[in-house]
Amino acid sequence: MTTEIVEVTTTVDSEQAATTLAKLIVAARLAACVQINGPLHSIYRWQGEICEAQEWRCTIKSLAITVPQLIDFINDKHPYDVPEILVTQVHASSEAYAQWLAEQVARRTN
Repeated sequence: MTTEIVEVTTTVDSEQAATTLAKLIVAARLAACVQINGPLHSIYRWQGEICEAQEWRCTIKSLAITVPQLIDFINDKHPYDVPEILVTQVHASSEAYAQWLAEQVARRTN
């Protein structure tokens, strides 16, 4: 089985929002796992102003085939008007991990 693994990254404004989003994504079988890191100190420009905020990063482990659905899902459930959604292709992984990940997402993609 060919498995194209991706990591999708987004940030949210609280640990609770990160946990809620992660649980929704895994429950929907759009990802096998979501890792949450934070707090992060973010500095960014928003509506012409330089802003600072505390954020939590969600690193979503999924398959390339789910990316369009995952992006739509994040946009729908995310607390931000314009959420960060970055998709990175994973070039290599262990066979066992790839198989486990594919099995977790399989019901959604079949």
